[in-house]
Amino acid sequence: MRFRPFLKMSSAGDARGQASPSGSWVALEKLHGAQLVLGVQDGVVHFGKRKAWLEEGDSFFGWQLLRLSLSNAALEAVRTLGLSDARVYLYGELLGGRYPHPEVPAVPGMMPVQTGIWYAPGLHWVLFDILVARSDEDEGVMLSHRDVETAARAAGVHTPPLVARGTRAQMEAAPTRALTRLPAMLGLPPLADNWAEGLVIKSEQPVAPGQRVAFKRKIEEFNEARFDESTAWDAHQRLSFTELQDWASRLVNPARIASALSKCGRGNAEAVVSEVELDVRVDLELAFPTACQSLDPASEERLAVHVRELARPLIRQAMDAA
Repeated sequence: MRFRPFLKMSSAGDARGQASPSGSWVALEKLHGAQLVLGVQDGVVHFGKRKAWLEEGDSFFGWQLLRLSLSNAALEAVRTLGLSDARVYLYGELLGGRYPHPEVPAVPGMMPVQTGIWYAPGLHWVLFDILVARSDEDEGVMLSHRDVETAARAAGVHTPPLVARGTRAQMEAAPTRALTRLPAMLGLPPLADNWAEGLVIKSEQPVAPGQRVAFKRKIEEFNEARFDESTAWDAHQRLSFTELQDWASRLVNPARIASALSKCGRGNAEAVVSEVELDVRVDLELAFPTACQSLDPASEERLAVHVRELARPLIRQAMDAA
């Protein structure tokens, strides 16, 4: 599948000479994270960063920990939009990794994707745009934001907080400075002085990528580029057995059970259990290779038993519901 980077957006000052399409516009909170694009073609999901597809073992903020859930989300978004015969690019922001609130426990092994704004203790992916192309040569179309919202709802993911919807003049009047709205969307208590980066303002009309009219406005702190650095993901950090076990528990979920059933069928429950165990271990070892490689044989067996014990009731429940 051809990789297509998201086109760079103008700043507010550079956008003053742009044409102003009629119809609805949106002002969205500009999120501060690392871009993660999901590409779907012929039922296969690809993952990429800003400029290229990711290889399975690439270290990029522990993206493998979300790979299964985001794969399912991408496929559901494509089904909902009726685009199974197209090449679909879902552009989103990977964010989170720390939330320094006394009532919110940290997630083991997580590090903040970006500094300056706190969104959540764990990793999240927020969908902000969708490009659809019918061939590798086709320039494609950026979907309207209403279609992006529809796809996100069906896929069970968030879109950036909506600040305003209306005419371009109304969007121009929207305040740039505000506390970030995303933690509240995720059910988290607020933090003092946790300012949003700014706004993205764009026309809602579907249009070719090169003709999209959109621009960003940042608060002064971010225009000074004081918070633009990413925190490097440490794939070789050492986690305790308890922390690895906690991650295994997070990764044994209905989506993973459904994936294993699709591969193994429903005739042999223990084969499905084995597939879930293997799947969880692969993602853990890709995200935390040093921690997994440091396990002794007894700890490896304990981890395998833990995954199997969690998986069996979920598998029985899924089989009974079929």
